[in-house]
Amino acid sequence: MKKNILLIIVFFIAQVVFSNPNYKDGNGTIIASFEEDGVKTTIRKCLINNIKIGDLLEENNRTIYKEYTFKNSIGKLKDNDSINVLEVITIEYFNKPKDRWGNLPGQLWFKIQLENSVGYICTSSDSLGEYTDPYYENRYEILEEIQTSKKWTVRKISQRISVWERLNVRDKPGLDGKKVFLLHNFEEGTRSPQENFDIVAITEETETIDGLTDHWLKIEYDDGKFGWIFGGYVSVERGGPKYYIPENIVISDLSWY
Repeated sequence: MKKNILLIIVFFIAQVVFSNPNYKDGNGTIIASFEEDGVKTTIRKCLINNIKIGDLLEENNRTIYKEYTFKNSIGKLKDNDSINVLEVITIEYFNKPKDRWGNLPGQLWFKIQLENSVGYICTSSDSLGEYTDPYYENRYEILEEIQTSKKWTVRKISQRISVWERLNVRDKPGLDGKKVFLLHNFEEGTRSPQENFDIVAITEETETIDGLTDHWLKIEYDDGKFGWIFGGYVSVERGGPKYYIPENIVISDLSWY
């Protein structure tokens, strides 16, 4: 009996340790997560101060509610209101059909502070439009730390970037990393065509090279081969923030970015 109890305790600890993504108690840390009748609710820490409300926030997303339900409205946001975001709440409906891309319907709520009042706004919903989640698939969780001449905190990210220049790929972030490949390995002075790559990780820290300050990005530069490039020389073909970092997404969704 004692052995069985010990195994249950070990299993429970393992579930807690390995099921929660690693955000080191910073933004993205899961405060609570529960599921009932096919509806999963996840509450994450997300502290972002002094966000100025702008025209990117739709009129029907500006109502402030007492809780994260569409009941008991207590106010409405206006342009230029300055708010603090406190938490991100996602609600996923496993009991409803997925969309044509295989995504579950759901809602995204923010717990906010406006002056001395605290409430909730819903910025996307299966009933209000496309449901989005700044922490989709645990975006920006800490994957590892790499020590070179400085410490690099490596975080998870997933997006496409474009490269137009000859650019060294290194085995580690930073100029200390060994060169393992050269993108656009054409004759010097020849204009290179655009190439697109998937980013799978990004350093939390930035570095300044040739007057450009940016992150280091881990890309798949060849089939199954990964390395690091400096983000100062890459671009994205869209508006909004350059990188899909959760804080950038939240600010962009609520204001003029």
